[in-house]
Amino acid sequence: MLPAHIKAKVVMDSTHKSEPFCDAEIELTFGPQKIHFYVEAKRIHRKESLIPLFEHAGPNTLLICNGLSKFLLEQCQQNSLNVIDSFGNVSIQADHVMIWAQQTKAIEDTPQPTNISRNSLMSEGVCKLLFTLAAAPHSIKSTYRELADMANISLGMVSKALKLLAEAKVVSIKPKRILDKERLIQLWLDSYRMTLRKSLGGIRVTYPTSWQNISLEQDDKWGGEVAAEQLTAYLNAHDWQLFTHIPLQKKLAQLKCRPDAEGNLWLVPAFWGKSLKWSDRTQALLAIAELEASLDSRNHETARMLHEQYLSTKATN
Repeated sequence: MLPAHIKAKVVMDSTHKSEPFCDAEIELTFGPQKIHFYVEAKRIHRKESLIPLFEHAGPNTLLICNGLSKFLLEQCQQNSLNVIDSFGNVSIQADHVMIWAQQTKAIEDTPQPTNISRNSLMSEGVCKLLFTLAAAPHSIKSTYRELADMANISLGMVSKALKLLAEAKVVSIKPKRILDKERLIQLWLDSYRMTLRKSLGGIRVTYPTSWQNISLEQDDKWGGEVAAEQLTAYLNAHDWQLFTHIPLQKKLAQLKCRPDAEGNLWLVPAFWGKSLKWSDRTQALLAIAELEASLDSRNHETARMLHEQYLSTKATN
C-alpha cells in the first residue's frame, strides 16, 4: 500500500489493550530517515468509527484500515489522523515529513490462500456448499437435492463442488464423509473473504438505537460482530450485519430506515437455503468469517475465541 521507496517494519502486539493505537508498532524508512508509529488496525465504515480515534491522534500514531471513501479520508486529514487504507491512500504528517498518495483503483487487501485453486475452490457455488458442510458435517450424507436446497445452489453445482473437494482430499464421495474438517472450515473462511463477501450486495442503513431493538423475522440471522456478541460476552458490536430472506425493500420499510452508505447496519440477502438447520455452530461460522475479513484486532481475537469454542474437533456435531 505504500509508495515503493518507503519501507515498513512492523512489530505486532499479541496482548490485548483497550486503548487506541496499541495494536502494533511500525517503523517507516525512506532514505536515511526513520519514523516510528503506534498503530490502530480497524475497519472503518462511517465517521462515528473515526471519532474515538481523533482525540488520541498524534504525529506518531497511525490508522491502518479498509479502503476509505473520499469523505472519510478528508475527515482523517482535517483531524490530523495519519492513515493508510487498503485502496493505497496514504496521508501522513509527522516529524516535519509529509507523505501523501491517492489511488483511484481499489487494491486487493487480503492475502491469497495458498495451495488451492482460486478459480475452482474459491467459486461462489463451492463457498456456499462449504458453509453447509462446515455448519452441519453430517449433511455430507444427504442427497444431492437436499444439499442443493440447504446450500441454495443447483444440483449441477453440488456435483461439481463435491468433485473438486474430493480431488482436494477434503471430502470423500464414496463413501460420503468429510476427510479434513479443519481444512473444510478454513476453505469456507478463505472463500467467504475472497469471493462470497464481495458478491453479497445488500444495503447499508443507519439504525438510530440498539441492534437489540430490531424485530427479526424467523429466518433473519445476525452475522459478524452482533453474532459474536450473542455467542460471547467479549465483544460489543459496533458494525451490524443482518442476513434476511425477505426482500430488502420490504425490510427497509419494516425498519423505517433509508439507505446510507456510511450506516451502521448492513442488510444482506441470505445466501443459504431455508432448509439449513441453524445452530450455534452455524452462527459461529457466519460470525468468524466476517470478523476475520475485518482489519480490527479485537475482532480477530474474538474470532479465535469463537473458533476454539464452537469449531474445534471436540465441538463438531
